[in-house]
Amino acid sequence: MANVLVVDDLPDAADSFAELLSLFGHEVRVAYCAAQALSDIDQHAPDVVLADVDMPQIDGCELARRIRQRWGPRIRLVAHTGIPRENVIEDVAAAGFDSFVSKSARPLELALAVKGRQGKTEIRSAKRDRRHALRAGRSSRRSNDFGTATGKDW
Repeated sequence: MANVLVVDDLPDAADSFAELLSLFGHEVRVAYCAAQALSDIDQHAPDVVLADVDMPQIDGCELARRIRQRWGPRIRLVAHTGIPRENVIEDVAAAGFDSFVSKSARPLELALAVKGRQGKTEIRSAKRDRRHALRAGRSSRRSNDFGTATGKDW
């Protein structure tokens, strides 16, 4: 399992993520600010950093830029925030994060974001992905099967 550093200025959020990740078998440390995280990384470089985007003084995007500048791509960076994805995803991608989860992510989403695919980033731009564009304004095949798209009342 991975060595994970959780960074969040809200102790309850940081500790909750840490506890959940430890239940998945990861070795987890916690930092409550970006400066503490950078110091911790100097001493014990983690495999993964799960960082809050919206922190005071040094925000998560600046933290990611500093990590990328100093340690390159060998540390997987996962952003998390309570801010809607479309409001932050461009900044998160530009800062060098590999993945993104919301603070309300389900455990499986968190586990997959932390594990990731070796050397791959899962962040797409804020522009809607192709699948969403193809479905925009249309009902799903399943709703057609049940007649909801035609207005039939089953």
